[in-house]
Amino acid sequence: MKELDRPRLARVRVCFGHQSVGQSLVNALAATPDLGVDVVETTDHEAFQRPVFAHFRVGRNGDPWSKCLAFAEMMKRGVGDLVDIAFFKFCYVDITSTTDVERVFQIYEETMASLARSYPTVAFLHVTVPLRRVRGGRMGWWRERTGWTGRERADQRQRHVFNTRLRAAYAQTGRTFDLAAIEATSLDGTPCCFVHRGEPIPTLVPEYTHDGGHLTQPAAARAAAQLISRLNTVAACRAVRSGQAMSQH
Repeated sequence: MKELDRPRLARVRVCFGHQSVGQSLVNALAATPDLGVDVVETTDHEAFQRPVFAHFRVGRNGDPWSKCLAFAEMMKRGVGDLVDIAFFKFCYVDITSTTDVERVFQIYEETMASLARSYPTVAFLHVTVPLRRVRGGRMGWWRERTGWTGRERADQRQRHVFNTRLRAAYAQTGRTFDLAAIEATSLDGTPCCFVHRGEPIPTLVPEYTHDGGHLTQPAAARAAAQLISRLNTVAACRAVRSGQAMSQH
């Protein structure tokens, strides 16, 4: 991480809603040397009176609507009037083979659009859904053919569909954090995927997880470093826009 990256984050107030995979990122952030900002778990809007990276448990796992609602409520409790950057993420358990991806994305998109209108000074970040490890190769193909892993492959495909929609909708804003892409890219840059019904589907790099879904400490640290870089970029763009707005008055 570049030395010059840290001061920018140290001057902003960030709010992050998450569950378990997000906690791995938060732990890695808190352990980052010279981060320059306090990492605290809180739902108190008073915490945003100063620069801070505040996080909270958002909604219920398996219920993406509850997470949209909880994040919006957090903004309405005074956080939206104080925070500089805000975001939340779904978990892999929120998107499965039975999920109506288009409906979930519609709810998410409407929630974020409404918040953007209500809090125009806040930079809302958009995060792709994290992945699970799904076996590839001939053994994975055989397990799918015998029905052993058909469900987990179908689950992962739905996450890929959602992430594709999110990238298409928000990539040009510069306010996306592609966690799924980080999880599916090996240290040497090789993409990790499996083939499901003829379609390549990204999957979590095996070495990045100890249980098939949650990140190891090194993998979480790698993702956290990229999150810090993204937050610094968003903060810099926000500062430029604020300066331009002030110069017009």
